Amino acid sequence: MKNKLPVKNKIALILVCLGFLGLWLGLKAPVKAAAAGPRLIVASYPAWLFTRYLTMGRDYFQVELLTNPTTGCPHDFAPQPRDLERLSQARVLVKNGLGLEAYLERALKVASKDIVIIDASQNLPTLPGSWGRMDLGDGTVKSSDLTPLAPNPHIFSSPRLAGLMAKNIADGLAKIDPEGAAHYQDRRTAFQADMDYLNDFIAAFSRSRQGYKLIASHDFMDYLAQDLGLVILADIEPAPETAPSAFRLAALAALAKEEGVKAIVAEPAFNLNLARTLAGEAGVAAAVIDPVTAGPFDPGPDYYKTVMRENLVTLATLLPANRSANQP
Repeated sequence: MKNKLPVKNKIALILVCLGFLGLWLGLKAPVKAAAAGPRLIVASYPAWLFTRYLTMGRDYFQVELLTNPTTGCPHDFAPQPRDLERLSQARVLVKNGLGLEAYLERALKVASKDIVIIDASQNLPTLPGSWGRMDLGDGTVKSSDLTPLAPNPHIFSSPRLAGLMAKNIADGLAKIDPEGAAHYQDRRTAFQADMDYLNDFIAAFSRSRQGYKLIASHDFMDYLAQDLGLVILADIEPAPETAPSAFRLAALAALAKEEGVKAIVAEPAFNLNLARTLAGEAGVAAAVIDPVTAGPFDPGPDYYKTVMRENLVTLATLLPANRSANQP
């Protein structure tokens, strides 16, 4: 008959094994990150891009995007319970402002009364919102309905204004984290250098291509168009999230021919087949312009600059120079 270990010895052996197992697992386990800093929630993708850029290299804030990166313009975003829970725990909220994040009006009821709100659009020059832009006689839009979204909230489509948005955010961060003020200023200066690079491109474009007329899916690029010297004559959508009627599409095609519209432009989230069909009917080109309202979950620090440069190259290719770039 085989000898058996006493019960006490068995227990001791098990404890020793568990101890060695725990030690091994401890060595194999990743080192835990330092305790997270104040939770900073960003209400829309472009403002999140700017905030990430400014805070990169300083681990003070726990920066999170409240919406999904693929959401796009959060006009109709409806936060889920988990989103509201995160917002309730936030110390800081960064928002685009100008009504872009309409969901915040109700969602902020769960936020702490001490939450600090940084409005990236504060004191920025704005354009009036103008869905539809003109009455095309399709019965869906009246002249009195053309400015229900004043001002236009898509300020981030302009690199010139993006630089000012970054300044507002950097100033707000510095007030909350004074020890990091120099860091945020340095990052803001670096971001502004990227915007100046884009603004130089825009200045050359506007000198040689000013006055071209376009039809857009909606008012997503009005600020960029203003900087480029382009004219958005009409929108495909007669009102927010409203599909155009067949009558309206026919009227837009006729308008394009009468006014010499050069192209149909749409953001990636729009029905691109519809934009291309309209372009075909009007006999003009169609192009996708990305206002950076959506993107990857982990974008690189130069993501905004890269996408905006691609937009400018697309427009420069689409619209031939109609005057000398040196002409005043």
